[in-house]
Amino acid sequence: MADRKVIIPQGSTPNPAFSPGIQVGEFLFISGTVGQDNGVLAGPDCESQTRQVFTNIKGIAEAAGATMDDVVKITCFLVDLADYPAYGKVRSEVFAAPNPPASSTVMVAALVRPEYLVEVEAIVHVPGGA
Repeated sequence: MADRKVIIPQGSTPNPAFSPGIQVGEFLFISGTVGQDNGVLAGPDCESQTRQVFTNIKGIAEAAGATMDDVVKITCFLVDLADYPAYGKVRSEVFAAPNPPASSTVMVAALVRPEYLVEVEAIVHVPGGA
């Protein structure tokens, strides 16, 4: 098995119980990410939280030497189907056609805290990563 490497974005404090990302060979697996920065929620609405989610994912990808163009798969967890248009709007801005990543969206009853409206995990291909 290839070596596992914990990826922590610049400016983040390592948490021994949680890895923001794990790189194995040329693939980076990004943990479910919510719309907060340094413990502060980006906003009460899904669009603001989604923007922060993708900013957080970008920081983790960059810490591994990748970009958002290298994201190959995302999975989104939404607590309210009515928020899908706001999430979809931001996702379309971040991942422009013609090469967006594979994507799944799942409705969930709740996330770990009631103020969280959206959570996204990602798989990234890290060019030349090892």
